[in-house]
Formats: sequence, structure tokens, C-alpha cells
Amino acid sequence: MPNGGDRNWVRACGAIDGFRARYGRWPTHLRMESGYYDDLVHHILTPEGFKRVDAVVKFVIDAAAVMIAEDDAGNRYDYAAEGFSREDPGVRTFNWFGSDVVRRGLD
Repeated sequence: MPNGGDRNWVRACGAIDGFRARYGRWPTHLRMESGYYDDLVHHILTPEGFKRVDAVVKFVIDAAAVMIAEDDAGNRYDYAAEGFSREDPGVRTFNWFGSDVVRRGLD
């Protein structure tokens, strides 16, 4: 499990990567508990970084979800239940967005 200051971004990327590896496309939204949302939006992602991520996948607060990537067709990847996917999604989400979406000094 990731333990750095950006651990929730690593989890979000893991959920997105798992979805992309399984379905071959980006999820439309990422459901998560409010604490994860607050950490990502207010402490981990830069304001510009959040805009960049939000243009691709919407964050949705859901008290019953740790980190679940889904699309509008009902396809899903549950990071809490499945962890990091062993399948290769191609370019990893973290690399696709770049390290500049994350605030400096979080590791």
C-alpha cells in the first residue's frame, strides 16, 4: 500500500489503470469517500492538475466507495477489492497526466 503524501493519488491512478487495463478505455468517473476527495482536491492535486484530471474523469463522493472507477455503461474496477491490476493499461495514468498535477513535497 502506498504510504507517501500522494498515496490517495496513487490509489486513484491504480483504480483508473485497472479500469483501463480491463476495458481498454478511460472510466467516466471515480467514486470515493469524502475524505479521499478532500485530500485529492485540496491537498494533493494542484488546482490546474485537478482541472486536467477532471476533464477526463469526474470525482464523485460516495460514502460506500473507497476508490471505484466506473463508466456510464456500468463497467467498474474496485481498487479496494482488487488492488493494483497485474494487467498493463498501456501508459500508466500517473505518467499520462504527468507529475506536475501533484503538489510538490508530498513524498
